[in-house]
Amino acid sequence: MKRGAILASVVFVFIGLLAVGGEPANHQAIVISNDYEFTVENGVCSGQGTYEDPYIIADWVIDAGYDDYGIKIHGTSRHFIIRNVEISGAAKSGIYLSYVQNGVVEDCTLEANWAGLTLNFSSFNKVLSTEFMDNVDAFRSYFSHTNQVMDCVFDNNDTALWLDASNENRLTGNLFQDSHMAVYLNLGSVGNTILNNAFVGNLHNARTDDPNVWDDGERGNYWHGFEAIDADVDGIWDAPYVISSDGDQDSFPLVGHALVEAPPAATCSP
Repeated sequence: MKRGAILASVVFVFIGLLAVGGEPANHQAIVISNDYEFTVENGVCSGQGTYEDPYIIADWVIDAGYDDYGIKIHGTSRHFIIRNVEISGAAKSGIYLSYVQNGVVEDCTLEANWAGLTLNFSSFNKVLSTEFMDNVDAFRSYFSHTNQVMDCVFDNNDTALWLDASNENRLTGNLFQDSHMAVYLNLGSVGNTILNNAFVGNLHNARTDDPNVWDDGERGNYWHGFEAIDADVDGIWDAPYVISSDGDQDSFPLVGHALVEAPPAATCSP
């Protein structure tokens, strides 16, 4: 075997061991501009880019420093997963997915970026169990449809989740806390489902100018500080939580939520 081939094999095995070990290692900013740039040099640890065997970009720490992006992927259709990656300091976006589909971002930490994660004309992607902290805009979406944001934590961002002209997305099981604006649906963003989320300590919980879905007909979201009457003690307030004066409302607001510590029970003791 030629020396270059041996060296390439050693590099791939080394990166594979990092992925298995799960201990993040430092990596420079990653830019992938087509389906053929999912390479070892671009932090791809394994995979073939198929549904059954997606490319894996995993276990990296990226200090974007003076870079605009921590990870930028543009114009791809192959299946990939960005997993257990920590990104901070990006001038534009920690993760930027543009004209992308079939991507998954999971178990990542996006902290102190201008935007934590941006979708631009990107659909059929998933963001799972990812933590967004101290960003200006934690999650920003432009003209991006049918994506899922599930089981994420948005903590102390200016705007936690901002959709522009983005439809039919699903936001479920997320914690939005201590932000100026938690969820902002703008520029004709319609048909999005916002369900079983917890809104805690935000200056503004939600704003929308167009109709979206805030409950499934039985259960909605938890809105900290909102109280009504729960006459049948079913865990659902008997009055709606109003989102906008145009009729958007959560008709089945939750009394409690698994992501929020329940207040102590009342006692007669001093």
